[in-house]
Amino acid sequence: MTVNTMYLNIHLLLVLIIAVFPINNVYAITDSDDVKNISIDEKLGEAIPGDIVFVDENLTELKFKDAFSLDKPIILNLAYYSCPRICNYGTDGLLQVLNELDALSLGKDFKVFTASFDPDDSAEIAKTKALKYRELLENGQATKSNWPFLVSDDENINKLTQAVGFKYLKDGEEYAHPSALIVLTPEGTISRYLYGIQHEPSDLRLALLEASKGEIGSSKVINQVLLFCYGFDPIGKRYALKALNVVKAGGVVTLLSLCGVLTFLWRRERKAPE
Repeated sequence: MTVNTMYLNIHLLLVLIIAVFPINNVYAITDSDDVKNISIDEKLGEAIPGDIVFVDENLTELKFKDAFSLDKPIILNLAYYSCPRICNYGTDGLLQVLNELDALSLGKDFKVFTASFDPDDSAEIAKTKALKYRELLENGQATKSNWPFLVSDDENINKLTQAVGFKYLKDGEEYAHPSALIVLTPEGTISRYLYGIQHEPSDLRLALLEASKGEIGSSKVINQVLLFCYGFDPIGKRYALKALNVVKAGGVVTLLSLCGVLTFLWRRERKAPE
């Protein structure tokens, strides 16, 4: 094969690739400044403004100040509904972990808000998404009140995404964006970010318990023990055993056991005939 023939074949291959994969489907985010603008600036402990307004798939208005007046933590899932890639995977991952969350259930212990950051998304497409995911939920009861699929305008979307530090860029007809679940306290304060499109049930459970200060679920005692023994690892971005607390707990158990044994021996000695 001559050099000219080889270059001709390469050109033909490139033309074929462009024909099969149109250029409008390829992300053009290559600049380092652009990459910095597709991220999450964590705003732990900050409150989301209550004046943010979205509408659900039935065009029912939802004011965030009303949502934050309830006594349940909220999982915020930011996803635009026409996304062909990561948003679908992320919401699928959310559904999967909700179905595996045995100790807590949607509606009873917490709520989920799936909110679009694309102002062109309509209530109609939100309704299609809502019906799909609610039908597939196994753990809990999904309704438009405890798992609404929300849309809004530019102003309210910007307020929400800026409040939680969610940074994204429009690229042609699509968006380049990060993926994370944002766990909020019942009062609307940002409590925890869980990154990625798949999540461990134990991590989500602990994040919800942390957001509610252990006030949800069937056993508050067990919740407090879990929160005492586990802490969020900012490097690994997941919950891990607190070694020092486990040692402390083990020491307390050992001390109590020793006291029990000594008390038993002391009582037996007192009862023994002289």
